[in-house]
Amino acid sequence: MSQHLHPTSSRGPARRRGLFLASLLLLVGLLAVTAWNLTRSEALQVARRAYARGELTAALRAALDHLDRRPWSREAARVAAACLSRLDFAEAAEGYYARAGTLDLNDLQIRAYGLVRGNHRAKAIRAYEQILERWPGNVTALRRLAAVQFSENNIPQLLGLADRLIKIPGGAPIGHTLRGAVAHVERDREIAVAAFDHVLEVDPELKLMPLPRREFWSFYAADLIKVGRSEDAERYLKRALEESPDAELMNTLGRAYLQQGRLDEAERCFKEAAEWDRKDATALFNLGKIDLMRKHFESARDHLEQAHRREPQRIDVLHDLSRAHRLLGQTAESARVDREIEAAGDRAKRVRKDKDPWPRYAL
Repeated sequence: MSQHLHPTSSRGPARRRGLFLASLLLLVGLLAVTAWNLTRSEALQVARRAYARGELTAALRAALDHLDRRPWSREAARVAAACLSRLDFAEAAEGYYARAGTLDLNDLQIRAYGLVRGNHRAKAIRAYEQILERWPGNVTALRRLAAVQFSENNIPQLLGLADRLIKIPGGAPIGHTLRGAVAHVERDREIAVAAFDHVLEVDPELKLMPLPRREFWSFYAADLIKVGRSEDAERYLKRALEESPDAELMNTLGRAYLQQGRLDEAERCFKEAAEWDRKDATALFNLGKIDLMRKHFESARDHLEQAHRREPQRIDVLHDLSRAHRLLGQTAESARVDREIEAAGDRAKRVRKDKDPWPRYAL
């Protein structure tokens, strides 16, 4: 009998092991299904698809619906946070980012830019610094951090960012532009011109330079004129005006001619600029200056009166208008304009005191 029992007893442990493994696999499968059900829902699928299509409100609604039933879902929290950032609810997004766990570069960029758009400058600076701690050469983060630092007038930090950009492949045009823009605002004309010269050396077609092209040419040409390089300003402004007619650039071209003593060509530029922009006073002001130089005092007064009607608070216009009245012997009118100058000066001081520079411009 023992010979018959031996084979059966040897198969028992193997069978039990098989049953145990089968049970274990079943349990693992059930846990996987349970985990899938706990972390997935139709609402999350809807949120994903809506976000991919750029339908942010619908994506946010679906993500929040998923979170109502599964508050631990990191993916739904990430979608909700990104939607809120892109919809300009940066503060509301912060709690969802905290629930989303580790964020990738794209998530961090969305968060940081949302803080920029929401004017949360200190938080935006820290957000971009966090990106750069993990990705030191990220040009987008460096550029946007520079824009925020510019709004805070943090010059040392700005120049440090410019140096970092200049050393990064593809970042040199941005870095040199940043240096030039800072110097332009600080009225360091020689430094600004040198920086903008470098921009054209490394990016002659201005494909990587981050400023609007019109703004770049405006800054560069104005600084060139200030340092006495009016011929270079003329050359670059003609190039810019071939790309797109612009009243401000045409005015600046007239100033370049004026510096060269070419009054007829300057006058032609100012008249054309006045036609292009019937709200701006600059062209009429410049025509008045030419009239004063030619001693055509009545024409100067008329041009300056027109400029004053367009921009009543411009003190430079008022000064020349007062002068034109005096040269015509109109002392009462000159005194009246002088009183306007004093009142306009007081208003300008109040505006400068209250003005918030954010954003000066976005790099």
